Amino acid sequence: SQCEDEEIARLIPAAQEAFLTQLFEVGFFHADPHPGNLLRLHEPTQDGATLALIDCGLMASIDPRDRDNMISAVIHLANKDYPNLVDDFIQLKILPENSDRAAIIPLMDKALSPYVKGGGAKKYEEELKRLYGMEEGSVQSQVGGFQAMTQDALTVLNDIPFSIPPYFAILGRAIVTLEGIALTGNPDYGIIMESYPFIARKLLREDRPEIQRALQEVLYSGDGGRELKLSRLLALLNNAAGTVATQEGAAFVDLDAVPEDGINFSDGLKFLLSDKAESLRGLLETEVESVADILSRQIFRKGVSEALVTLTPPRPPTLPFLGEIIPSAPKLDEIPLPLLLPNIGDDGINRPSVAVMTIKSFTDLVAPKLNQDEEIYAIGLAEAASEFFGENVAEFVQGEGLLSIKTVELLIGAVRSGVLGRSDIVSNDVVQSLTSFVGDTLQSTRGTSNQMETLLSDAIEGLSSNERQRLDDIVNELAKRILRKLVDRLSGVERVL
Repeated sequence: SQCEDEEIARLIPAAQEAFLTQLFEVGFFHADPHPGNLLRLHEPTQDGATLALIDCGLMASIDPRDRDNMISAVIHLANKDYPNLVDDFIQLKILPENSDRAAIIPLMDKALSPYVKGGGAKKYEEELKRLYGMEEGSVQSQVGGFQAMTQDALTVLNDIPFSIPPYFAILGRAIVTLEGIALTGNPDYGIIMESYPFIARKLLREDRPEIQRALQEVLYSGDGGRELKLSRLLALLNNAAGTVATQEGAAFVDLDAVPEDGINFSDGLKFLLSDKAESLRGLLETEVESVADILSRQIFRKGVSEALVTLTPPRPPTLPFLGEIIPSAPKLDEIPLPLLLPNIGDDGINRPSVAVMTIKSFTDLVAPKLNQDEEIYAIGLAEAASEFFGENVAEFVQGEGLLSIKTVELLIGAVRSGVLGRSDIVSNDVVQSLTSFVGDTLQSTRGTSNQMETLLSDAIEGLSSNERQRLDDIVNELAKRILRKLVDRLSGVERVL
């Protein structure tokens, strides 16, 4: 109560973090956080704390299930998803299960949207007047807007049988008190938007089923799609780091927008491999396998096609009236060839065997053609690759120009950077020496530097030993799964040896 406004503004993040931790992590919170119960410390503690709470006579607890439902409600409120917010309110016992959604959702928009935008009671009133068309100096609009507002209030009171859980009243008091203090230091403060980074970090960290469901809802498209939206993943990582992009012309979170001033690739990789992203790694485990499968199939098919075009001899000349003197060569991809195929037994040992098949048949089995959804997904992955690593990597992801020096440089750079992990094959001294020699030779002869290798190397060097070990484990496990999928696809091929 004795602090200057500027000092309060500096303390807002600490007070907010303390309250959110009590509310969503511990489930036991200080219900009377007025200015007299908040003490600014003259010197930070050994842990770096700058704020202390006193007078814990009024406390309240919230059970884990209600905390999870409140987290879901904050997510839906922050991105203006009122249909799902109705479900949250039903779970919280605020609304009955047979609620009239058609009547409730428009009222939610009018009552809650101004609150999410922040700014306290004054700005809430201004926004409410705007929503009801109440223009200053116009008696007619003022009267009409007041009548509409009264009608909505009567609808809420008479037609919507809402109830307030016992702990909600005391929670509301605590939130209003804290918001009042925060508005002193920041007139535009709004707790819903300000708390979203905390919620994002919690979603990425915890692996409980309830949190996993909320995380899936954020990362996957809201139209029932089953494919991960890469833009949402990048946006969520930025949200957790404290950078939140809002919808154009509004104050709500844009789940699909990646902030322009967001985190870089190195910070994103480090976060993904840290203890703070345990929940996300669990969710992405099968997703990464799917991404690797889609990209490997696309790259393999286009690579084979490019190789066949390069190796196919030109058509023999034709003479007028006589046609082809020399018959055309058969299509290379339709010639049966003996191929050495992997064959992993139940003991895990690979015993290669020989089958006779065409390149076309082999390609269709090993790398089935992408369906429409997979092609759209691959385009999104290429766009992300272009944003982080440049056009060369994007072209490689799309399977373009695979038989080129640029592709060799990219692969050599990936091996030398360490992003492919420390498997027995990649870590071999001979392989490392060879890749270093080839990479250095290409750079010296072409006079260029591998931008991707630099970016990846910097990101790998920034990892701790535990994070690096996680990366190695993920890469090795992914390689095993891809090999197993390849063997399964070839299992039905008849072998001759």
